Amino acid sequence: MKERVAKTAPTIDVNDILTVLSQNNFSNKKQIELLQIVDFILFKKQYPKDICGIITRKIQLLKQTEQETSTKANSSLCLSIKKGIKVKFFRVINCLLELSFFTDRDGNKITKKDVFDIFGKIFNQDFSTFHNDLSATKAAANSDMKNTLVIFEQMYAKQKEINNK
Repeated sequence: MKERVAKTAPTIDVNDILTVLSQNNFSNKKQIELLQIVDFILFKKQYPKDICGIITRKIQLLKQTEQETSTKANSSLCLSIKKGIKVKFFRVINCLLELSFFTDRDGNKITKKDVFDIFGKIFNQDFSTFHNDLSATKAAANSDMKNTLVIFEQMYAKQKEINNK
């Protein structure tokens, strides 16, 4: 007579997977990719939702950490805190942008927001309100444009000085 063996639900220790990934120095990005694959497999094999949930939460935590890490610049470069420097810098960057000096990695047109976000990271500052600074100074300078052109005149004078050395 054959013994009847009870079929049990498959088990997996998610913590073992997470431990192996962290012990083998996989980058956050690589861990995210691998966990997404494991999560997909477990979902397709209809593993319990609590197991898939642990992996999903770990993926979210890794993504959050990855995003926080990528937003922190490793730059020691700082923008001068002298009055008016930030607005002048914004004018120069905006002008260069309008002259198509910047593209993305693939050579495609890049948005103004992306350009200022990247420069903000370089200088460890939040440049997300660049449009407010540019709009406010544009409205104030519309009458004679002197305020707006000062930085370009200063740059022209400096370049003449450099050329004459």
